Amino acid sequence: MTATLTIRDEGLSSRDAQGEREGHSFELTFPSETITVRELIRERVYQEVADENLRRRSGTAGRFRGLVQPSPEEASPNAPKQGPREIDWKAQFELATQAFEARRVLVLVGEAQATELDETITIGKGCEVTFLRLVPLVGG
Repeated sequence: MTATLTIRDEGLSSRDAQGEREGHSFELTFPSETITVRELIRERVYQEVADENLRRRSGTAGRFRGLVQPSPEEASPNAPKQGPREIDWKAQFELATQAFEARRVLVLVGEAQATELDETITIGKGCEVTFLRLVPLVGG
């Protein structure tokens, strides 16, 4: 049985005209109703990097809206005489898990904060996970 999870991306500074938090949302499907935070991050990063690499190959790439940002070399859509540059999902996954462990990215399952990579998430009907990016204070 597969389970579908709604993912939302938010930042503390992103607000719409009514003062509500703005965010990008999408769905991920898993083969099981029980996953770990590590599996969630891995699947999310893998899917968004695969999608971006496909857009680059088709020439429709725009600004990358992933959990973490590619290296400067990967961020350049084209390498000289080599065509579209691929983003490495494994490197992005490593950066994402480091950001989670350093609390630069919070993972909220419903209203509860996940605190460990091996923490279990049960995907139920209407389950929503929010990735909240924290921005360091300038000069602090």
